[in-house]
Amino acid sequence: MKETVEHILMAILVILILPCIIIFLLNGKMKGIYQAIKNDTQYISVKTGSGILEMELEEYVIGVTAAQIPLGYDVEAVKAQMVLARTNICRQILEKGEVKRETFLTMEELERAGAAEKFLRAESSTRGQILVWKDKPIMASFHSVSSGNTRDGNEVLDSTDYPYLKSKACPSDQNAPDYKSVIQIDGGWSDMEITKRDSAGYVQQIQLKDEYMSGEEFRNLLGLPSSDFDMEVRTDGVFLTIYGVGHGLGMSQYTAQQMALSGKKYREILGYFYTDVKLSAY
Repeated sequence: MKETVEHILMAILVILILPCIIIFLLNGKMKGIYQAIKNDTQYISVKTGSGILEMELEEYVIGVTAAQIPLGYDVEAVKAQMVLARTNICRQILEKGEVKRETFLTMEELERAGAAEKFLRAESSTRGQILVWKDKPIMASFHSVSSGNTRDGNEVLDSTDYPYLKSKACPSDQNAPDYKSVIQIDGGWSDMEITKRDSAGYVQQIQLKDEYMSGEEFRNLLGLPSSDFDMEVRTDGVFLTIYGVGHGLGMSQYTAQQMALSGKKYREILGYFYTDVKLSAY
């Protein structure tokens, strides 16, 4: 009888205490999972027109990347662009402590475009990765289409701080739909002379009478696709033939896409365009 009572009391004790133990263990496990997620989530301060916005870094990286590269590009090209976007964001944080908000696509917009899954895969594969030179984030320049060769950073920027931006051949860019364009400009430019080009063929300086202007200033003034252009004065006006889209520094997205389609992975793509850099965790 005594043993039976002891067994009953023990059963009651187990019934009362066991749920508490389970809850305790589960709470401990959930706290551990939550802490791991919290530790793996980086938040950044994004400067907007209406103030400072706190955002998850990787969410911001996805949105910025989606606004920078065609949504239909191969996932390996997207991964390469995502590393560049993250690198530039981290560079801003290091230099200024905050990020100036860029054009940004939300996950809802990506879902409507049918690209959300691809961009999430790209983020998962590259999470936390940036390009560094001498242990600092590089200026991760990129553009849509080169004029056949990318530009040398030290030459263009007149500095020795960009040895990783070497000129690279991009012959496939000449097959891009928007590689070449012809526009007519105001006749007042008819006396303009191209006085200097860089080694990739981009115009570095023009002269109009006694005034000088850089190729990029001229490009921005007239809203040209690129600063690699030829000028022709004809009886029916002044025309520019322009090659490429963008400033020509760093990765050509069109060539990155062709490399991806040929089976190259994002590390190989980045290794082609950026010299003596390392992939590192931020």
